[in-house]
Amino acid sequence: RYTILPTLTLDGFAACDIMRCSCSKERFCSFLPFMKPYPGKNSVLVMDNAKIHHDEVLINVIK
Repeated sequence: RYTILPTLTLDGFAACDIMRCSCSKERFCSFLPFMKPYPGKNSVLVMDNAKIHHDEVLINVIK
């Protein structure tokens, strides 16, 4: 099982983290600095329904 955290733009990948396990909240938070702040260019964050995406601490970090 692999997990991929990519940052994509119209020009391709800006950053990518591939791991051989599920992504922990700590690892996801350490990847967030690679994202662009809203409302800047390439600042859209898309998340699925993974359990860590519902964590209150993580939600506050993203806001």
